[in-house]
Amino acid sequence: MKKKIQTTIKKVARRSRDEMKHEAILKAATRLFLKNGYTNTSMDAIADMARVTKQTVYSHYNNKDALFTKMVTSLCERQEPTVATLEASGQDAETLLYKIGIVFLDMMTSKDVLAATRLVIAEANQHPKLAELYYEAGTHKLIEMLSQFLELLNKRGDFSIKDTGSAASYYLAILKGRFYLRMILALKPVPDKEDKEFHVRESVQIFMRMYAGATPLETKSIF
Repeated sequence: MKKKIQTTIKKVARRSRDEMKHEAILKAATRLFLKNGYTNTSMDAIADMARVTKQTVYSHYNNKDALFTKMVTSLCERQEPTVATLEASGQDAETLLYKIGIVFLDMMTSKDVLAATRLVIAEANQHPKLAELYYEAGTHKLIEMLSQFLELLNKRGDFSIKDTGSAASYYLAILKGRFYLRMILALKPVPDKEDKEFHVRESVQIFMRMYAGATPLETKSIF
């Protein structure tokens, strides 16, 4: 029994160390990617900053693409709400759309996500695979999540949207508005909290006019 307990303790300690290394590698990769770009960041540099061996880095992440994808996913997951949370709230559709709009806009215009987006735009021609990874781990994931949320609102009777994927894409596009491009280009003035909230409220009203009511606009996904 004592030996079994000691074995369990060792396994827990080893798992804890592995998790710490995993996080250290991801943190180092994020700092270096956002500072130096994808091309100029090597696995050796990531290992040095994380204070682990290069072999340890590869044992956690197969390659640099996997690390970059994990970075993008982690940046988005820091703030995104879950569909289950929104479903359980029991609030009206406009309130829920406003809440999810605030979260998405804050996420898309956060310092690190903007830096990652600029990084991908700068390297897209040389590394088209990087742009694909970024889109799949970022924008595509947000569209899928929002599409699932709209499906829930369909079932609840708030909407009768035929193509929720298309509607999700349009809502994200409305949310970005003028703010997103200005922030990508680092143009001032940067919208403050009050400006963002006003913009999201307007975005919700536009979306409701498009898709609520007896005859919602019929849009279709083309990608």
